Amino acid sequence: MKEWIEYIFAYYIKLFIIISPEEILKIFLKLLIPVFKFFLYSRQRLMLKNFCLSFSNYKGKEILNIINNVWYNIGWTFFSAIKYIYNPKKIFLKTRFVNEKKLKNLCGNSIIFTAHIGNWEILAQRLVLEGYKIAAIVRPLRNKLVEAQVKKLREKLGGKVFYSHQIKEIILYLKSGGIVYVLPDQHIVEGSVRVEFLNRPAFTSPIITLLNKRLKSKVFAMFCVKENSYYKIFFEEEFVFKYSKDIKKDLEVNTLAINKIIEKYIKMYPEQWMWFHKRWKEK
Repeated sequence: MKEWIEYIFAYYIKLFIIISPEEILKIFLKLLIPVFKFFLYSRQRLMLKNFCLSFSNYKGKEILNIINNVWYNIGWTFFSAIKYIYNPKKIFLKTRFVNEKKLKNLCGNSIIFTAHIGNWEILAQRLVLEGYKIAAIVRPLRNKLVEAQVKKLREKLGGKVFYSHQIKEIILYLKSGGIVYVLPDQHIVEGSVRVEFLNRPAFTSPIITLLNKRLKSKVFAMFCVKENSYYKIFFEEEFVFKYSKDIKKDLEVNTLAINKIIEKYIKMYPEQWMWFHKRWKEK
């Protein structure tokens, strides 16, 4: 029963987002944020803790302002992703490549890594609209009914979704000339390595290094961050791996280097990263 209630709620929220003008949605989101902060007070505390342990150069009201902006930016990420997927022209209008010429380096058997910062959903859809064969590796939601709808939405414009356990399918997809889209900034224990992330050790998936070592996949970092009324897409140079005879050390060294690139953008846009995730769990 709980799954059906959540599914019906999610369905009508999606419908409301699709039919409502953006200005109305922004007002609605601002009204929702105090409600979320009240019922998810533990997440508010976690955000403050995570932020303060990661940055020592911010104080008092400045921290609170950033955390308040995190709520809004993450909420708008989901609202706009839903709305723009049903209006693909908006994705072109709302996103701008900072260094579009570098896109010529993006080819089959490539891996793009990004983070839960800015609008990672719109970034994937923009690449699909550019004609790239994109598949995102995601973690499923607990509610299977809602997850089925989210998967359908993500694949609406022609992209594909793989779940993290579908390793064989991911490898075949890369071998067939596909591009895999990965977000390695969440807590993962199974098969992970423990390396520094924002000044603290964090369990991190080394899947990018493993796939590169096996398939010689090219690897690029891309980030889609909000700037005023549109999103800027940054495209980094091809990531260069360091290998030795010690595979454990290689996984740690390369995963740490990937974390450092993600950190750079979090430090540039701290109000746009998902601070309420339990990133530094010990188990």
